[in-house]
Formats: sequence, C-alpha cells, structure tokens
Amino acid sequence: MKWPRNTMMTHRTPWPLISVIIVVFIVWHTLLSVFRAEEARTETSVEPTFENVTLPFQNSSESSVEEIWPLVDEKTGKRICDIEPWNNVTLRNVSFYEQHLRWARRSIGSQPNLREGKLKIVSAFVYEDHIAVTTTTQNRFGTQVFCRYFDCNRDELPVSVFPSFMFPLSAAYCARRAGAVYVSLTDEMFSRVDEMNTVPIVFRAYKQPVHEISVCFGPVYGEEKRWLEIAEVVEHHRLIGATYFYLTALNDVDAYTNKLLQEYQRVGLADVTVIQSEYKTMDWMFHMLQINECYFRSKQHSKWVLNIDIDERFMMEHTPLPVFLRSMDEEVGEIMFQIRRVQRTEPLPEKYVSTEQLIEDLEFLKYNKTSSYSWETPKVIFRPEKVQALFYHWSWIQYPGVMVANAPRSIGYVRHYRTTGHSLKSDWAGRFGNFTETRLENSFEERLVDAVVKRVERVYAQRDSFCDEIPQATLDLFTNDNYSCVYRNGTRKADLS
Repeated sequence: MKWPRNTMMTHRTPWPLISVIIVVFIVWHTLLSVFRAEEARTETSVEPTFENVTLPFQNSSESSVEEIWPLVDEKTGKRICDIEPWNNVTLRNVSFYEQHLRWARRSIGSQPNLREGKLKIVSAFVYEDHIAVTTTTQNRFGTQVFCRYFDCNRDELPVSVFPSFMFPLSAAYCARRAGAVYVSLTDEMFSRVDEMNTVPIVFRAYKQPVHEISVCFGPVYGEEKRWLEIAEVVEHHRLIGATYFYLTALNDVDAYTNKLLQEYQRVGLADVTVIQSEYKTMDWMFHMLQINECYFRSKQHSKWVLNIDIDERFMMEHTPLPVFLRSMDEEVGEIMFQIRRVQRTEPLPEKYVSTEQLIEDLEFLKYNKTSSYSWETPKVIFRPEKVQALFYHWSWIQYPGVMVANAPRSIGYVRHYRTTGHSLKSDWAGRFGNFTETRLENSFEERLVDAVVKRVERVYAQRDSFCDEIPQATLDLFTNDNYSCVYRNGTRKADLS
C-alpha cells in the first residue's frame, strides 16, 4: 500500500497500531451514544436533585464534632443555653401589679380552707408581660414571696430575683427574665432554693389564643370511679363546640380512670394535671387549687373557658355555643348561666362490661328527673385575661372596663347530674322544688351515645391474647407458666401441665 505524497508519514504503519485505534474509536463512539441517550432521557423526565437540601450540621465551612448541639462551655463543662427570641425578654414589673396589690389588701380571691401548708410549686406559665407561678398553699394569700429564675442548666440567673406576693389565692405573679427556663418561689430573697421545688415554665405568650372554646373541669378525687362521667362530659362539650379540655386529679387517680385521661392527652384533646401535696387526702377543700391552676393554664391558650365540674353539662337551646360567644361585645369577660339539677340516684359504674351495659349506665339517658332553673349556684364562661380571682361559680373581680353578662334561659343553662347519695349538702333535692322529666334533644342524644361508646370502647374494650394466634415456635420457647395467653376454648396456657 502506498500513501499519498502530501502525507507526513514516509513509512508503513504496523497493523497492530491500526487495530488499537479502531478499538478506541468504537469505545468512544459507544460512550458518546450512551451519554446522548442519557441526555435525551433527562430532557423528558424530572429527577429529584439535592443541590439545595441542607443536611444535618451542613455548613459553608467544615463542621466538627464540637459544633454539634448542645454547645458546651469549655470552662464549666455545662451546655451553653440557647435563648430563643421569645424568651429574650426582661421586664421590671408585671402588668396590673398595683391593681393586684389593692385587691389582695381587700382579700379579694382569698379562700383559706387550710391554715397550714407547704409552699409547693405546681406549675408556671409565661405570658407576653409576666410569668405566673401556681402552688398548693392556701394559707399565704397576700404574703410576700420572691420569684427565683433558672436557666436551662437549672443555674440561677444572676441578679434576677423579683419580689412578689401571693395573689390570687395560691399563685404569684413574676416579672419576665431573659433566658428563664425554670422558676421557683421562696419566702426570703437569698434563701437556698430546693431544686425539687422548681418547675419548667410553660409557654403561653401566644399572639392569639390557640383555642376558641375550652373547658376547665373540676378535679377528680375520691373513691368513686369517674371514667364514664369523664367520657360523657368531654364528648358532650366536644359536640357543642369546645376543642380542648383541662383535666385535673388531686393527689392521685385510680389506674382505670387514668387510662381514659391519658387517652385524651395522647390524642391532643386535653392537658392532664396532677396536683400533689403533703396531705394524704385531698378532697373538696382543695378544689380551689384546681380552679386557680386552670385559670392560668388556660390563659392565652383559650379565648373562652367554661368553668364546670365533671358532673355538669352546658346546654345550648337554639344558638350554637360558638355563634353565641362570637356575638359578645369585646367588653364582656364573663357570662353566667343558670343551672338545673338532675337527680343521680345510683353510684357510677366501676368498669366497662359491654356495649349494652355501657349504654344502660349513661347518665344522660338514665337520669332525667330535673329541677327548675336556679341562680343559686350558677356556672360561668369567662375570658381569662379579662377576669381575676375565680370562685366555684363566678369570678370575684374583673379588670377595668370588663362587663359580666347573664345568659337568658332561651340561650342555655347548665345541666347538673348531682348525686343524692352522701356528699356535700346531700339534702339538696328537698330545696329545689318540683322536678320534671326532661331529656336531651333526640338527634344530639344519638350523636352523644355514639361518641361516648366509641371513645370508651377504644380504651376499655380489651380481650385476652389467644395462644392460637401466637406462632408455635414462640410458644415452645419457654414453660407454660411464662405465657398469659388463652386458647380459644377458654383454657389458659399457664394452667396446662
């Protein structure tokens, strides 16, 4: 073979070199085809990209282990507290401080059921312009206390003590301090603070309330099981427009009832608070502690709050509760409702047995002997930021410019399923005149039955685990007495030899 004369080559090219060139060309051509095919595919489909995704601890500069939260002070070895913007506030005083002091000097809001008691902290809440601390003491109304503030490490904030006084009843108002995470109260300014008597500060500095309508229920205490009554009262008020519930137990609550309380808290419908004290028995004389604590717990968390006991139900005649409350003038801070008492003549059921028995035990179906209307023990719906010093049946005082309204019978009333058994003023039936048979409206009654049955059976309708549903390999692992299952024929595995 001869090459053209204008070529640079003047010698014969070996065949092996030509073969290599051909192979390289084929590989290059193949890769080019794959690239073009991939390019064409991406033009017709969208693939997820991660270019703008920030990975954990990703930084523009290199990250190190020391930069991972929490940051630690090298000198003290403690974490550095991160102060969020809402908590970076220090105030010299609290709103209405002088007004509260004048009311305290007039003993407004005092209910000293017990003249002794430890200064035991229950809860604390931070609002836009103050912090409120609630306690179990009922004997220190108007006395001076000192607010003590602590950071995320429970170290006391320097130069932060605020002098305050007990008002109303078992609470104290404290000024805000930047970085305060925990708070306590002491009798002296510089006395040692018991760490066990400090509590976390719960956020309530909302710009707008989280809930429009909520309910503060009277405390659960005593020997009688209240699980069914709780289910009835919560589901009843859900149907009339309430969206959140504040439930309280004094000292303790039986495990069976607690299952229902925890269910409501688990699904985000309720706050459950347990108020404990040094007293073995906490009964009606501690009721005001619940009212006082719930006032602060609901403040700025709910716009309107119904203040009732577990055995009471608000009844709206024609106008739905949300519509009625939205029609109120801004000056109205409290609305009083008459009551009608219904005779409950039997004890509450101990446990869930069956659907049929549950329906038979429902208070609103079982008891209908109803008194006439009365203002003797009214109940109220209130706006926490507008009233002060709550009592069982009303608020003792309102802030300047706030009005109290009375709801006419045509709007609604409170239906009180009051026991005729041993209780406070158990002879009440003889003082309430003539009784008539009354029922709830049919469609509402049906919806309430359905709601209560579903809630109760979700919590209490439980069964044994069947040995038949457990894999045989699992049943063979241990001796029979290690299994709690039951065979479908009724035989317990633990009973087999």
